Amino acid sequence: MFGSKQANVLVIKTDSLSGFVAAEPAFDAIRQAHPRAKISLLTIPPLQRIARASPYFDQVASMPDFRNAESRKEFIKQLKAAKFETVYDLAADDASKRLHGAMGMFRPKWHAAAPAPRRRSQDRAVNAPLPGLEAMLSGAGVEMSQRLPDFHWALDARKDSANMKPSWYGISGQFGLLMPGVDEARRWTASGYAGLASIMAQEGFMPVLVGPKELHDFGDEIADGAPQLVDLTGKTDHLQLAALAHEAAFFVSDDAEEVHLAVSVECEGALILRGKHPAAAPGGRHVVTLTSGEGDGAVDPAFVWRTLSNMGLIKAGDGAPRSASAR
Repeated sequence: MFGSKQANVLVIKTDSLSGFVAAEPAFDAIRQAHPRAKISLLTIPPLQRIARASPYFDQVASMPDFRNAESRKEFIKQLKAAKFETVYDLAADDASKRLHGAMGMFRPKWHAAAPAPRRRSQDRAVNAPLPGLEAMLSGAGVEMSQRLPDFHWALDARKDSANMKPSWYGISGQFGLLMPGVDEARRWTASGYAGLASIMAQEGFMPVLVGPKELHDFGDEIADGAPQLVDLTGKTDHLQLAALAHEAAFFVSDDAEEVHLAVSVECEGALILRGKHPAAAPGGRHVVTLTSGEGDGAVDPAFVWRTLSNMGLIKAGDGAPRSASAR
């Protein structure tokens, strides 16, 4: 799994897609600080594919199940054999702390970010990078530039692959992404998404639903009210989603983690958030937040459409997808 023939650096980021996106400037800074080192990333299985496509890591592995004594023992053995000189713990969670303790006398120089404050799951902030991350890296001699996450490298990972193009999914002309989150308590209603999808279709924009496979039933609810919907739930990996977002005219979401990946490739749009929940909009981007109350019809789909129009994201055209030069 891990090599040991040159200077080895380990980066730990094992939380979520939004956390991975937020940490992209830190990944870049670590690579710039260790240009000749072999940098390995320890992450979670869903993030392995996009992590391997990045320009920052030479090796990518996933955190084992620490409840399994045999796999835990074997993994620790491999880590010790790799003889990492430096570890950047960008997760600072319970798993990384257990890993730190298990290294024992073989423990390398370990730089850990301050742990994020504990929150109830319904009050989580999906996009905030760990507090003190910049300070932690600076203390380790790594200077992180003040910039927003940029995942344009993901567009080149499989640039010539047919399945990175909208046409692979039967998408033609202008289209917008509907990106509901998996948390039902935070999610805009199926009737709201269906109403917006119907407006989109009437105005010549193909409505495309994206997200994890857990949203398939929710997608069926939307499709009942908007048969024009192209349902891609569970059918795109993170690289394909980045490519679709880059070509989309806009997105509409609520609490979806995928929105942070979309805005990192310059996709713009609107977030619909329940009033009792904290704002989760990615900072510094062309994203408008609409706050709703509870229940059906809290945000009118026609109002969402007018918002997108006021943002300049709905433009008359010949049905061709937006190009990078149009952004």
